[in-house]
Amino acid sequence: MDVCHPAAGAYRMLVTVTYFRIAVPPFMNDVVQTVSMLVRDRRTVMKRIWFAVVLSLAMAGIPGAARATEGALGHYFPGTYVTPLAALMPPPGLYWNSMEVYYSATSSRNLQIPVAGQIRAGLSAVIVGTTFTALWVPDVDIAPNTSLSFSVSVPVDYVRGRAQFGTREVTEDQVALGDIMFAPTIGWRSGNNFLSASLRVWAPTGAYRNGALDNPGMNYWTFTPTLSYTYFDMKRGLDLSVVAGIDFNTRNPDTDYTSGALAHVDASLMQYLSKKFAIGVLGAMLYQIEDDKGPLADRFGGFRGRSFAAGPILKYTAGTEKNPVNIALSWAPEFGQKNRIKGGNGVYLSISGKF
Repeated sequence: MDVCHPAAGAYRMLVTVTYFRIAVPPFMNDVVQTVSMLVRDRRTVMKRIWFAVVLSLAMAGIPGAARATEGALGHYFPGTYVTPLAALMPPPGLYWNSMEVYYSATSSRNLQIPVAGQIRAGLSAVIVGTTFTALWVPDVDIAPNTSLSFSVSVPVDYVRGRAQFGTREVTEDQVALGDIMFAPTIGWRSGNNFLSASLRVWAPTGAYRNGALDNPGMNYWTFTPTLSYTYFDMKRGLDLSVVAGIDFNTRNPDTDYTSGALAHVDASLMQYLSKKFAIGVLGAMLYQIEDDKGPLADRFGGFRGRSFAAGPILKYTAGTEKNPVNIALSWAPEFGQKNRIKGGNGVYLSISGKF
């Protein structure tokens, strides 16, 4: 349900995998079984994948043009929203998550980017941060197979920015509070299918200075209606998850700049090799669906942009049956950017459990 969702631990004991009994190492048994299942049930699997893709595109509302945001970055990074079992809601209780982030990107000296009220060229950025999330699932019956949850995420980031000022290069960096995020969520389940809807709200609580290169905060509100879908075959250990949303941003009062609405889709396909370990792949797409607005944006013709990402994801369940701790590690290198800081490279480590 959430980028910091810890539900995988609540359901890990339900996952079973049947191994082939042949004279090869256990890991190869799992690989052979996975390939055999996919070939045998390729039509069913492809139907699930196409359903998820169609659901995501409908949610994103993608048009036929590309677009970007102030600073060529925003509250969303490709590949951060999807986690194993993304749409599952855990049982009632209080949960925690720690998300460690490393992100770096660099633009060419020919690309001019509006940053905190100024125009910068040759911009590069490094972000290293930790976001702590508390998730509460109340014990209420609102409808059959339906759950509610509420979460709050507090980030602390190290940001280093570098850019060209004429003939000289300037670097600024700091460690500070980022923008806090709140997210009410409602989830449904039916058999192997899980669906959740949430509204993620980022408040402009992060450190921000006009003209600075190292702002952890964006200085504007972001409202993101988000729809998540998971198909989880517990018998085969197959998890297909898709998370789609649209960022609606308010005006930055210090720069009179409004970043246009941004659609994004994250997807992952995971195969559980045992009750504790899973491997998979992820893909992500960022596509702005509205021009930026403001004096600087007008000079750049709306400054529209896009980005894609793809990479591996691993999951391991530690702890005990009663108190599992879920660990997910993913790498999401970006490609195909337009009006974004290029060479985006994100590494994300998520650790979650129950209080």
